[in-house]
Amino acid sequence: MIKQRFTPLIFLIGVLMLVVVSIAVVAQVYDFRKSFSYLQTLKQDEVDYEVKWGQLLLEQSALTQPSRLEQAAINDLNMHAPSQDELVIVKP
Repeated sequence: MIKQRFTPLIFLIGVLMLVVVSIAVVAQVYDFRKSFSYLQTLKQDEVDYEVKWGQLLLEQSALTQPSRLEQAAINDLNMHAPSQDELVIVKP
């Protein structure tokens, strides 16, 4: 029969290794959760920016319509369509 010797030193080394590995696992899980939380924040920011970009495109579309530009030219710049008397034709 094989005689097994149990030494306290081997047991202590095993327990110490178990403690070190357990602490390493806890640290890795914490780091992963922190990184995952940051990733979720960045994804939410991306969605917010996409919504804002869509709103800005709609606003640009509304502000650059010809009727809007014509009204701004008439009201803000006091412009008007030239009459026949105001037209000057330049020939080369």
